[in-house]
Formats: sequence, C-alpha cells, structure tokens
Amino acid sequence: MIEWIALATAMQAAPAQALVKVAPPAAVVRGNTVTHSGSHVTVRVPKSATYVGSDRFDLYGVADAEIQVFAERDRNQRLTKLYWIQFESYWPSQPDKTYNYTSDRREQHWGNTVWVRSGPTPTTAPVRAGSDREHVEAILKRAGYNPPPEVMNVRMVQLLDDPQGSGHGRQELMFIYSEDLAQTGKTLDDLTTDGKPNASWAPIERGLVERAVTAFSVERK
Repeated sequence: MIEWIALATAMQAAPAQALVKVAPPAAVVRGNTVTHSGSHVTVRVPKSATYVGSDRFDLYGVADAEIQVFAERDRNQRLTKLYWIQFESYWPSQPDKTYNYTSDRREQHWGNTVWVRSGPTPTTAPVRAGSDREHVEAILKRAGYNPPPEVMNVRMVQLLDDPQGSGHGRQELMFIYSEDLAQTGKTLDDLTTDGKPNASWAPIERGLVERAVTAFSVERK
C-alpha cells in the first residue's frame, strides 16, 4: 500500500535534512499545461482541475525535486481529486545513486514505459520531515484544501534516462493521481485486510488506474 499521498521515489536511505540550496521551480504553467524545458516534457491535466501551486526543494540532501500541484474540491473545500506532477533527479554529487522501480507494475502509457503502484490509504499517517508529501500537503493547506480521511492513489513513474525501460535511472517524472475514497461507497476497512488491498480492491483499482492515465497527457520532445 502506498502512503497518503504516496511514497514519491524508490530512493534509498538518505539524510533527514536538506543540504543544498536550490533554484525556483523551472516548469512554466499556463492554464492546465506544465512545460518543463529542462526535461523536454509537456504535461496537461483536465480543465476541471485548478492550479494550486508549486515548490522546488532539496529532497533529503540527495535529489533536486520540483512539484506542480493541481486539484479539485467540493463546495465544502474538501479535496476530491489531486493531480501531482514531480520532476526529480539525483544531484551530481550523488553519482552512485539510482532509482529502482522494478517492484512496481510495468505498463505502457503515453508511448513510454511507466511504473505503476496503487492502493487505498488514510490521510492521517505521519509525515516524514522534508518529504515531498510534506511539501504537497503544505501547498494544499495554504490553498484551503481539506483532505478527506481516506483516499485512493495511483503513482506512475517514467524514468527519463531509461529508454530501455529497465526500471533503473537517475531522472524521473512522477505522477500521483488521488481521489476521495468515499466516492466509491467503500471504506479502507472494506478494501484492505491486515493493511493490504484485498480482493474487493481489484475492480475499483482497474477503473482508478484508467482514470489516472487519462488524467495526464504527456508529450516528450
């Protein structure tokens, strides 16, 4: 099971505190389009999504991470859908580190290999200091979005420097798509056994992954 909002990287153990001062976010956002010239990537999300904000930071002292966040909410300001886009790469000072996503499910989307993981989860799990999740939650809080108690997430990762689709690389483009679990009429207890997704989760997961894939349009040049 992935955390609320999900564990962003397949990163090995790293320092708890940031060590490097980073530049402002590099991506340009126009409407519902995010263009990151450094990665040669353009991402589009649905017009129903509202741009919430961005951040760029040193992730655990080993990686340069930039997040761009879009979301939808109901009339009570409760978050109903989350569209999280993240550009991340290890610093040159970490030449021996690589991401490893081979424990995730390998699929083909947007013309590329994508590593997929999904699951239902509570939003109340402790937040690791300095994590990407901490940064995203801060953006949502500043914008007045209230997370539901339980969500279902899909994490999808492309490794931009892994054209063979091996699951190993140093530059990643990550998408996390999240929905309020209450919209399914199910609870976390209904869909998990001993903390892991059970048979009741499978039919819900299929539809969720399909919506997650169509939620993002990805163009690489």
